[in-house]
Amino acid sequence: MKNETKIVHKGRNSTKHFGTVNPPVYFSSTIIFPTTEAFENAERGKDHYEPLFSSASTDISYGIAGNQTNFALQEVINELEGGHGTLITSSGLSAITLVLSAFLKAGDHLLVTDSVYGPTRRFCNKTLQSFGIETDYYDPENIDDLKSKIKPNTKVIFLESPGSLTFEIQDLEAISKIAREKNIITALDNSWATPLYLNPLEHGIDISIHAITKYINGHSDVLLGAVVCNKETYSKVSSNYKNFGYSASPRDCYEALRGIRSLTARLEYQQRSLEKVLSYLEKQKCVGQILAPSHKTFSGNALWKKYFKGSSSLFSVILDKKYSDESVAKMIDDYEYFAIGASWGGYESLARRINLEGTRTVTAGKYTTNMIRYYIGLENADDLIADLDNGFKRLL
Repeated sequence: MKNETKIVHKGRNSTKHFGTVNPPVYFSSTIIFPTTEAFENAERGKDHYEPLFSSASTDISYGIAGNQTNFALQEVINELEGGHGTLITSSGLSAITLVLSAFLKAGDHLLVTDSVYGPTRRFCNKTLQSFGIETDYYDPENIDDLKSKIKPNTKVIFLESPGSLTFEIQDLEAISKIAREKNIITALDNSWATPLYLNPLEHGIDISIHAITKYINGHSDVLLGAVVCNKETYSKVSSNYKNFGYSASPRDCYEALRGIRSLTARLEYQQRSLEKVLSYLEKQKCVGQILAPSHKTFSGNALWKKYFKGSSSLFSVILDKKYSDESVAKMIDDYEYFAIGASWGGYESLARRINLEGTRTVTAGKYTTNMIRYYIGLENADDLIADLDNGFKRLL
């Protein structure tokens, strides 16, 4: 079954829901059982930490472990990623913290890509540090830098590819090979590519993490995360999930299930729009550099072609020279179609000024602060190009 078909058919199981196309929303905390034996069997089953999907019977003893709505979403994402088991959390950040806290303890060492999502860096520098866990950052485009920073107590390498804001691509197979030789867990934030455009587990990565909030949901109205594990890591992450009381709203899972059904169509349309927008931008004198993995001038383009099946529509540009903060703000503030906001992945296009000050350790001097991040939504590409054109006139 191809991924486009999995998106439509997995996580439904209509025969169990009176023939309805969409799984219903199950709201549950207490689960009741017909006999003591059935209840106790469910309690024992929950401690086995085996994946539960929509095809499973109701073999949980309490609602915090999820219900059929949650399991349906788990099943779709797990099938797309080729995972052993998937867990749904209340946000993308909670998915990241779930993984890191599962494999790290006081005295351990963590290696993180320098291009990591800002809240991940904050969690490492503040929360993990307070627990006695040391974090070092490595240059995502320099594998020798990563090698040199591995210590005897390094337990996890955390990747993000493409990197946050600047979109560096990492050599997944080379990193996973190094990690396996030293018995180090690898986890990758895969939110940019979605399960359709990158399957990290196929390249030796142990865990793939998603902010469902973004492309998978696709409508800017849900906060959810997903952790997709291989067989070796699932039990540990699942145990941590239970011990910390992680859970996700079944209502939000239902909304994400509705969103994921159109993921193929949305990404394909947005990729076509991206290509038109990038072709326009490369001709603009005030655009000094395009930080988009699929663009031919990007430093990581060869690795993007090696690992990725397509490009999502989030990228950055570096302007050709230093413009005043006021003129850059004027350019962005008066866009007609590009809204100003954090996040991405919805149907609306977004733009925001980027300041990397204090967000990089190893590559701090590599990029100017004269940077704008764009997200191409579902509007007509010609309208978006006209909006960008008018904005550059305000800049100049």
